[in-house]
Amino acid sequence: MQTWFTHMRAPGQLLRDLGPLGFISFQLIVGGNTLAALVHPLFLIGLVAASLSGAPPWSGDNLSVAFLVALYGTTAVSGYVISIVLGWLGLWRRGLLSTAWVLILTPLHWLLLSLAVWRALYQLFAAPYKWEKTEHGLAKNSRRNSAVTGTLIELECYLRRLKHTGEPPSVTERTTDTCADPSPRPAASASG
Repeated sequence: MQTWFTHMRAPGQLLRDLGPLGFISFQLIVGGNTLAALVHPLFLIGLVAASLSGAPPWSGDNLSVAFLVALYGTTAVSGYVISIVLGWLGLWRRGLLSTAWVLILTPLHWLLLSLAVWRALYQLFAAPYKWEKTEHGLAKNSRRNSAVTGTLIELECYLRRLKHTGEPPSVTERTTDTCADPSPRPAASASG
């Protein structure tokens, strides 16, 4: 929500920066996800209310109720199925299909996501300078974690090379060589 508001302070500039297709994509992805989370509980309440109205949905007076039940039900199920498929694809690409069972919790996830977005909307007005930042990439298998680890290993190799050669560190130099220990290691003995 904050990301959308921040970028939309200057919508003309954002349109120029992203181009028309990028601008529309931004609205659908960033704004659409927030909007979907806001209206999700309203759709569910409408679905439950229409389902519990009591009269058979096929009667003439309740044709609109039947339409709403079908519309809300289809919307909810489609949203859940799309979320599950995208989650499954992400797990498959990372080789984590053994954890795919959590995808059955998608309806609960959407309810919690809705709660978080409604809370954020409330806090936007009640405490606009409060920021509850979420730290991402803390899992052992996250891309960020492996990228940070790779960068630290690269830095360690660079510093080891500088120590071995006696060169002073350079702030502008970007090292891309592999991590090879410059000092020769003794050969392992076969008698071991």
